[in-house]
Amino acid sequence: MKQINLLIGRPTPNLQAADKLAAASQIILSQPEKSDLALTYGPDYGEDSIREHIGDWLSQKYRPVSGHITQDRIIITNGASGALAGILQKFTDPSYTRRIFLVEPTYFLAVQTFLDAGFGQRMRGVPEDDEGINLEYLRHQLEEDGKTDDTPNTDVPRTKFPAQGYRKLFKYILYVVPTLSNPSGKTMSMHHRTALVELARQYDILLIADDVYDFLAWPADDSISHEGLELPPRLVDIDRQMAGSSEWGNAVSNGSFSKLAAPGLRMGWCEATPIFIHGLSTVGATLSGGCQGQYTSFLVDEMLVSGILKHHIHNTLIPTYRRRYRALVEAIKTYLYPLGIKISTGKPYETFAIDGGGNRAPTILSGGFFLYIDFPDGHQFPSATEIIRIGREEFGLIIAPGEIFAVKGDPEGLKRAQSTFNLGTRLCWAWNEEAVLIEAIQRFAKVVQRAQVLPL
Repeated sequence: MKQINLLIGRPTPNLQAADKLAAASQIILSQPEKSDLALTYGPDYGEDSIREHIGDWLSQKYRPVSGHITQDRIIITNGASGALAGILQKFTDPSYTRRIFLVEPTYFLAVQTFLDAGFGQRMRGVPEDDEGINLEYLRHQLEEDGKTDDTPNTDVPRTKFPAQGYRKLFKYILYVVPTLSNPSGKTMSMHHRTALVELARQYDILLIADDVYDFLAWPADDSISHEGLELPPRLVDIDRQMAGSSEWGNAVSNGSFSKLAAPGLRMGWCEATPIFIHGLSTVGATLSGGCQGQYTSFLVDEMLVSGILKHHIHNTLIPTYRRRYRALVEAIKTYLYPLGIKISTGKPYETFAIDGGGNRAPTILSGGFFLYIDFPDGHQFPSATEIIRIGREEFGLIIAPGEIFAVKGDPEGLKRAQSTFNLGTRLCWAWNEEAVLIEAIQRFAKVVQRAQVLPL
């Protein structure tokens, strides 16, 4: 029996834009005026023209109320993971930053970056609610944290000093995937986005938003095209739009071309206030060699300016993922719903798109890479551990244990997981073709039925 992996979260190799990248590379390398720049150490921010083009692209897609996204708000990075590490290096200090909050269930591979930055015992999970984050839980944690003496406060000396280039350190960090979240698939409501920015300003929180799935969105209504779909405003957009924003801001958008062109590119961008972006450009690894995505940024820029990247996203990626998502959902409803397993959706995010008649029509946002399913809560249903074991050993099915999405370092996190998201699992549709996804869910049903007949 061939193994089927529902845990892996990456695009199928045939969706990687190899031919388009090869063509872009040929263009860049055959023109000395471009290759000379692409192959040398680049400016710390990245090339001005490429940053300008990314700002134009983002402005066209998000249409921010606060106006056009200028190049001074953009820095080229070596992908979202590398940028996260750089942000923590430059804007946090374990002797000063009180807590690292992560919305849970969380993207489990991001956790190690926070551990590496020295925040193991300062990490806390904030549960999701149906609108993307439990704001009251977060507010309570912030209030309680301010009463304790075992965490740093403004009177505690920093180990990083302004004279060394650390002009701003944040008291708190909150890591979140607001749109089409990994792992839950939920999209944060507009109310929660605004309230979260307000809370961030009140408590000096830096909101690090992984905005990596936004461009892989489509209407839930299959009769409406994904062309013209209106995306939710990012936290960084709301922070810029609301009156009273500080020069450093309280949000940074962490973007990546890994999901749009190819993961191996290791190239992305961050957007924030100009002074924040300048600070990020002074991370040691960047000062040592300039832009950390220099050559690959030229490849992406060629695809961006020519329209090839947009064509790849709109005519290859979204239609493919939309079909796979539909096949996965229908299979779950057919084979798992009768067993009591349901898709965990949260509150749908209502937006607009252009219908077949050219009209602005209401719809529900869908897309990304992942959805989450919930197992029934009861003694009659097999444990998640047993389902995972039987799936792996007897049916060649790789399923993620929900507990991996808990926040390490939070003593209460695993306890919460046992009664919430560990009673379920994340499923990815980006890696497998439709027929394989259907077979995977058929196997999943057999796993559950097999576990139900085993003695307790």
